[in-house]
Amino acid sequence: MKKVFLVLFLMGALTTMNAQEVVFGVKAGVNFSKFGKDADADGRTSLFIGGLADFTINEQFHIQPELLYSSEGSEDIEANFIRVLGIGKYYPVEGFSLEAGPQFGIRVSADNAIEDTTKSFDFGLSFGAGYELTDIGLLFNLRYNAGIANLSDVDGFDTNLGTFQLGVGYKFY
Repeated sequence: MKKVFLVLFLMGALTTMNAQEVVFGVKAGVNFSKFGKDADADGRTSLFIGGLADFTINEQFHIQPELLYSSEGSEDIEANFIRVLGIGKYYPVEGFSLEAGPQFGIRVSADNAIEDTTKSFDFGLSFGAGYELTDIGLLFNLRYNAGIANLSDVDGFDTNLGTFQLGVGYKFY
């Protein structure tokens, strides 16, 4: 329960920043995920969908909280998460961004094979790049979500999730 309150607190903190401009949007895409470390499993291709709020701090720096539903796991094991990301975006040139920030996940469902042997809370770091066609609101991004948390509840077994995301979205300017 403490973890849920932490995620809600972080969402609230990110959305109450004093920004010059706020733009809302939606995004979806494909995940290429895999359990890492001690887990010997092939990767899984699946989908994610969600929303975002883009806070302009200045011309080159934005903060973009995201709330995503993301299906992840391995070839034989599906785990579905609600993910909250706090992405900092740096624009070295117009339209192109470098992205990084923390991500938190709450597992909302999983295959029976892992339901009782894995933790339901995940956290990690996300980093990637994106490109926006601001005149029409279209955005594209490639991101890697590196899971830091050990998801295993089994003593002596260590595993985490690593996920590449290829996304497309639309901002409502």
